Amino acid sequence: MKRAAACLAALMAIGCTPISEQPHTQAQWQACRGEGFSADRAAACTAVAGDRTADPAQRALAYVERGRLRAEMSQNGRAIADFGRALRLDPQLAEALIGRAGVHAARGAYPTALRDYDAALALAPNNPAAIRGREIALQGRVDAVAAELAALTDALADNPRDPGLLNNRCWVRAVAGRELEIALADCNASLIAEPNNANTLDSRALVHLKRGALQDALRDYEAALALEPNDGHYLYGRGVVRRALGMNAEAAADFAAGERARPGVAELYRSYGV
Repeated sequence: MKRAAACLAALMAIGCTPISEQPHTQAQWQACRGEGFSADRAAACTAVAGDRTADPAQRALAYVERGRLRAEMSQNGRAIADFGRALRLDPQLAEALIGRAGVHAARGAYPTALRDYDAALALAPNNPAAIRGREIALQGRVDAVAAELAALTDALADNPRDPGLLNNRCWVRAVAGRELEIALADCNASLIAEPNNANTLDSRALVHLKRGALQDALRDYEAALALEPNDGHYLYGRGVVRRALGMNAEAAADFAAGERARPGVAELYRSYGV
């Protein structure tokens, strides 16, 4: 009887031990955050992250560690997925945002990286990794835009009236929010060379939007939609302008139609900084 009671007490003690303190899980966690080979550490992180009886906070951190390891192994897509899994478990986890931002910056997706760094800094304003990472991403974006503009300017030296090149240079400046008057001149020149081009009207609409010329932006989006009525990009852009003008019901309809026609367009517009 005493032996049975002792066994029951032992079982109850085991049942009351938090999973994060149980030897097996704790060993895997230590291996996940250790200094071994990346593949071995990733396997240990997988064991912790996949244990649904474990503490969700620890599982989230395991996904972050595995994301970092996968980034080191150039598995960028899988790394981004891991940081996303961590954020689903803990939306306030700044480390996941910083890790994902670093992968985006390494891929040259600087606007997306900056959004994640900004979100991380909203949660942890003094985080040195987020502060430094944001500075690097900002400079990377400046350098990338400068290089793209230089290449387009070189191409235009040989073909100064090429509507496609003019539109592309207009678009690069519009997205970057730089030298908007020059961008507007390029879009206007492109439309003189090739009138009624919906793509260029869309570019000019973004220039107007960033200049605060909302009525001009609305006219260009509507002109683009008159040419291509079901284009999700133009629909969503018109929605952004309508929202800014206080036309909330019309904006909501445009947003919904834009997402149906082009899934993910909302995220695309966020990368434009609007």
